[in-house]
Amino acid sequence: MGEWLVYFQGRNHSTAIKLNFLWKQDNIFIMDNHRAAFWCWMESLKKGENLNIFHVDRHFDALFSAQDYSHFPHAEFEDFGINEYLECGYDNDFFAVTPLFRWDNYLGLFIEKYGERISNWAFATHGKGSAPQSISYAAYEPWEFPAALGELKGSWIFNLDLDYFFGRMADGKMNRLFTDEYIEGWGAELRKALDGGVIKVLTVSLSPECAAGWEGAENALAVLNRGLKIEFSLPK
Repeated sequence: MGEWLVYFQGRNHSTAIKLNFLWKQDNIFIMDNHRAAFWCWMESLKKGENLNIFHVDRHFDALFSAQDYSHFPHAEFEDFGINEYLECGYDNDFFAVTPLFRWDNYLGLFIEKYGERISNWAFATHGKGSAPQSISYAAYEPWEFPAALGELKGSWIFNLDLDYFFGRMADGKMNRLFTDEYIEGWGAELRKALDGGVIKVLTVSLSPECAAGWEGAENALAVLNRGLKIEFSLPK
């Protein structure tokens, strides 16, 4: 049985800073906003294993700002619960608080803080956003999947944004790029890697603004979950 770590707050905007839910079953975390992924990886990091990271997303999510990092709560961070993590932030010039962990920078902050703990990096993106500058990584193309997932060796953190399966059409609207068979195949290969102990933690984000809205993202998740063999859907 899964559990809500952040109870579902409705099909609201997610954008850069809003987390509307976080759900966990075993070592699988599902959320609407990837900003929570960093926190979800901490349990595996604290075990001291030699880990690799595979990031699959339309965007790199690796923006780095020295200003952001200067506010990183180093001393107590590894003991934070999810609410403390989400509340991290600092005052800005507009008399408001800038959240520290956002959908475009959480991976950049992770690389700066824990990058030396990661043996290998792999990325599959659409080339959007800020690419990481301080690490070397293998780059994958869509046609290499899902077969490439079955070739992974070692211990991996796998970070999947469902917006990878979507793109902007000629009419300016977001729509799915890949078939149900393709996405379900991802789920099946991820399940094998989870069961085989190759994937230590799987984080999945819906990112509805980048994935044809909540309906498009939830439909893609349902297909992925068939392959993953998990039962999860958001309340009506």
